[in-house]
Amino acid sequence: MFQGDIFDNVPYVKVMAGDRPEADPKIAVERRAVMLLGYPCDIYAQGSLAKVQTIAVLREAEKLRVPQDWRGAFTVCPLPDLYGDGQPWAVDFRTMGIADRFYLDPAKRVACLSEFGWAYLRQRLSIYHTRVAVHLDDCQAAGRATWEEIDLWEQWTDLGRHPKQFQSWLDSFNLGIGFTHREALERGMTHLVASALMAADK
Repeated sequence: MFQGDIFDNVPYVKVMAGDRPEADPKIAVERRAVMLLGYPCDIYAQGSLAKVQTIAVLREAEKLRVPQDWRGAFTVCPLPDLYGDGQPWAVDFRTMGIADRFYLDPAKRVACLSEFGWAYLRQRLSIYHTRVAVHLDDCQAAGRATWEEIDLWEQWTDLGRHPKQFQSWLDSFNLGIGFTHREALERGMTHLVASALMAADK
């Protein structure tokens, strides 16, 4: 699981005041397509998927009534041709909520973002929360070590190792490198960390 992953059929809770805001709200639960919004270190707790996850609902762009060039659309992140039918979608940040990890089933995952797409999502989140447009190159540079960490974690599990053991391995000191694996990754020594990962059981 990673920030920006998109899932179908996830329960989303709507709280509606109606015409009597002083009364108890009306609660409705809808099954919607959603995006996982938590930052990677918030999605996981000690190597396991955290029980509570931050999500936001996806909407068809035409229902959002945004300009074709998306100018001024500060509350959304475009998702062009998400389902391969030519229809533009967007994640609507105004609909942020929470979901139990149980509903974020990998079998219901529709899409994952590329590294560039992930940087773009974080840029749009920054615009939404602060109206500050961080340059995409800066977003990519700031997230590079995290992106490579998740890639290595995937390699770790593909080799049949237990997912929970990866973080402790990442924090272990490597005498040959001179740093912990995490420190080496943050210093751009990805190829050395990847080699150490492959040799971890040898």
